[in-house]
Amino acid sequence: MRTFTKTAGIIVATGILFGVALSPAQAVDSTDTVNATISGGNLTANPTAPDAMTAVVLDGLNAQTSTGTAPTWTITNARGTNSAWSLSASATDFVSAAGTVDTTARTLPASNLVITPGTITAGTGSDAAPTAAAVTISNVAQSLVSTTTLGKGTFTLAPTFDLSVPANTYRSNYSAAIGSTAVNPYVSTITFTIA
Repeated sequence: MRTFTKTAGIIVATGILFGVALSPAQAVDSTDTVNATISGGNLTANPTAPDAMTAVVLDGLNAQTSTGTAPTWTITNARGTNSAWSLSASATDFVSAAGTVDTTARTLPASNLVITPGTITAGTGSDAAPTAAAVTISNVAQSLVSTTTLGKGTFTLAPTFDLSVPANTYRSNYSAAIGSTAVNPYVSTITFTIA
């Protein structure tokens, strides 16, 4: 019997020692830090002109408009700063190239083109979308969409293009025989810049 009592006493004493060692009052507080480096990305845009503009038939009386809507543009500002940005455009004059019979190239000034950015939608988690008014294009870059400070994130828009065609505009030149060959449409090269 004595052996049993002593063994029980040792087990009880060991249990008490373990209880004291694991007691919450004996826990040690600890702190640590977590580091995360966040790098800025790029400022990008994918502006393009409309796939096609509407055809115009001259009536000799009224100015008319050739219109088109661009495919959706996406502007992404992943730089992670409050630096301003601007998407601008410039254009060459519209030219209908000379043909073998229509030997004089015909032009319309770039300023006949107006680009209207329309509704700009901010992507999830982006700053508020900027607003932009219609812009008359010229041979010198004109700002289409811009911010002054905020403008982080992604923004989408589908601008409309309107080309004013005065009543006294020359028709498009034919590439060769008048009326039986392809026409040379009025063409302009638009340069888009984001900075």
